[in-house]
Amino acid sequence: MPRINSEIERMSQYLKGLSDPVRLDILRRLQVREHCVCDLTDAYTISQPAISRHLKRLREQSIISERRDRQWIYYRVNREHPYYGHLARLLTQFDTADVQTSSCTVAEI
Repeated sequence: MPRINSEIERMSQYLKGLSDPVRLDILRRLQVREHCVCDLTDAYTISQPAISRHLKRLREQSIISERRDRQWIYYRVNREHPYYGHLARLLTQFDTADVQTSSCTVAEI
């Protein structure tokens, strides 16, 4: 069996991180601006722990980054990720008109 190139393996893991509809929609929202978990919980009909699991998966792949402000953690797309250009092009395909203002105090990115 041929050996898999490490770059192919990294891309495969990255694409697995994007392969869930909820995670892809979270990224669509984070591309517009930072969000805290409370924003995302308000946007979906799934539980806060489920949202947190999706965010953890995206963090593990460094697809998103986080910033702490007192008790709040704000998430955003990691523009320093090596595959960010691919993700940015992908996300331009989605409408962002429904991305509302935050229910928390948050700065625009």
